[in-house]
Amino acid sequence: MISTRERLRREALKLFIANGYSGTSIADIERAAGLAPRTGGFYRHFSSKAALAGEIGAAGIIETREELGLDLLPLGDTRAELMLIAKGYLKASERQAAMAGLIAEVRHLPEIQELERRVNEELVEALGSWLRSKPHARKKNDAEIVALLLMVFGGWIFYLSKRRAPVGPADLTDDVMLEQWAGYWAPVLDQ
Repeated sequence: MISTRERLRREALKLFIANGYSGTSIADIERAAGLAPRTGGFYRHFSSKAALAGEIGAAGIIETREELGLDLLPLGDTRAELMLIAKGYLKASERQAAMAGLIAEVRHLPEIQELERRVNEELVEALGSWLRSKPHARKKNDAEIVALLLMVFGGWIFYLSKRRAPVGPADLTDDVMLEQWAGYWAPVLDQ
C-alpha cells in the first residue's frame, strides 16, 4: 500500500502534466489522491504546491549522477565512460520529454531553481572530477574544466534536444551520433 504522501505526489504529477502546474489546484490534487478537498489533508504532507513540485522535480525532472552512471566511474576506458554518460543523458531526455511543458512552467519556482542549481553543481563537480582524470584535462583550472565539459557534452545534449525535430539525414540515428561523438572525444581526452 502506498502512503498518502506518495499518492499525492503521483496524482499531482499526472495532473500537472495534463493541466499544467498553474491549472492544477491543491483541491484537484487532494481529490485525485482520494482525500476530501479543502480539509487540510494536503498540508499534513506538503507545505505548499510549490514544495510538492520541488519534491516531484527532485524525483523525476532533473537528471541525477546515478542516472548518468557517474557512480560507476572510472571504467578504465574513456570511450566506454563517454558512452555510459551519454546513454544516461539519453534516458533522462526521454523521461523528461513527457514533462517538457511542466518543466518549462515550473522552472521559475524558487524550489525548482534551487533544486536545479544544487543538482547542476553536483553534476559539474562529478563530471569535472571524472574529466580531471583524463590526460587532456589534468592541468586545467576550474573555468577551463567547465568550458571543456560544455564542449564535450554540449554536442550530445544539442543532438538530444533536436531528436523530436530531426536534423540531418534519416540515417542519423542515436547509435550513429553516439559512435561519432564518443569516437571523436575519447582520443582527444586521452591525449
